[in-house]
Amino acid sequence: MNQLSQCLIAGAATVILSGCHSPSHPEAKRLAEQRWREARAGVKLQLARQQYDGGQFDDVVRTVSESIALDPTRSEAFVLLARSNLELSKPASAEQAIEAARRSGLDSADLHYIRGVILEQRNQHTGAVDEYAQARAMNSDNVDYIVAQAECLVVLNRPEEALILLDENMHRFDADGTIAVLAGRVAALLGNWEGAARRLGQAVSILGDSPIVAEELGLLLVRAGRCEEALALLRPLIEAAGESEAAAVRRGIATCALTLGDPTSAKAVLIDYARLHPEDGSAQLLLAEAALETNDLLTAARAADLAEQLSPGRGDIALVRAAVLWRRSAYTAAADALYALLEKEPANVEAYCLLAEVLRAQDQDDAAKDCLERALRINPSCIWARHALVPQAETADPAVVSD
Repeated sequence: MNQLSQCLIAGAATVILSGCHSPSHPEAKRLAEQRWREARAGVKLQLARQQYDGGQFDDVVRTVSESIALDPTRSEAFVLLARSNLELSKPASAEQAIEAARRSGLDSADLHYIRGVILEQRNQHTGAVDEYAQARAMNSDNVDYIVAQAECLVVLNRPEEALILLDENMHRFDADGTIAVLAGRVAALLGNWEGAARRLGQAVSILGDSPIVAEELGLLLVRAGRCEEALALLRPLIEAAGESEAAAVRRGIATCALTLGDPTSAKAVLIDYARLHPEDGSAQLLLAEAALETNDLLTAARAADLAEQLSPGRGDIALVRAAVLWRRSAYTAAADALYALLEKEPANVEAYCLLAEVLRAQDQDDAAKDCLERALRINPSCIWARHALVPQAETADPAVVSD
């Protein structure tokens, strides 16, 4: 028997043995049609993905709806439909898509995530947290689920839980700085400036080319009092900015320069910016302080007046304006301004110290001493008051001192 005959006999035997299990003609047709519908649904779903990436959300809704009609077993199609409706500001339609998926018995991490987004938009943050947690339980490798849950916890005034969640997962996403950035922001929200700076420092090491993260870290270092490190990060950002740009960076640099005893640099970084932006009250106040320290009383007075117009009644502004009057030898006006300030802020140590300087300039040494002693009672570690009292102690009558 030749090889061809053997093959024919084997084929016939196969048909005979399996014939009772072969689908009938109608069933075979149904299966073929089902495969065809599934194939067409897949093609349409692929087209819908491309439309979504291109921002054609109305087209996505139409195309993906056709895909679902052909094959309602793909959870991804319902997710894409919901996402597109959210982009079109149609949250009710988005929720209908998610509910339709659930009625079809579908479940996936993305379905829970989108449901969380919908709830969050409705300010139902507790429910959103639960949905994000469920999404994470189903897929712990998606950073978006972690970030969404943490942000929602912050909105619910549960920042400590958010920070724990972020810290627990940060090491799992070493190549993604998103969690480190958010953890730094949450730590800052809790007032933990050192912890915030440490976490944002990790983000900078990952996202070294991100000026936004560098700026955020630099400004946190300003808050933490780590001025040398802050200046090293912030100064290069100024070089790439125009005169009217980088407002927060300029204020941060000026703050650190003043802290480090370099008012000239503080003034230099603000002078042109403040001229172009008279509405920036914080910059005006910093410029006034820097100009005062460099004895540029005209600039100091002008900037302090602008700051006062923008924020009337602020104690720190009143203090700078009084200092300008003092430097201009307008002692009576300076004293009146400081007395008025102390009526509103009786525990303002700097106001007492400056008033002592003004009174001493008017040869009212006893009243000046009384102001300095009051300052020390409020803040025993006040260096200004301690140093100002030394000359009086040194020049006092020895017999009185010995008593």
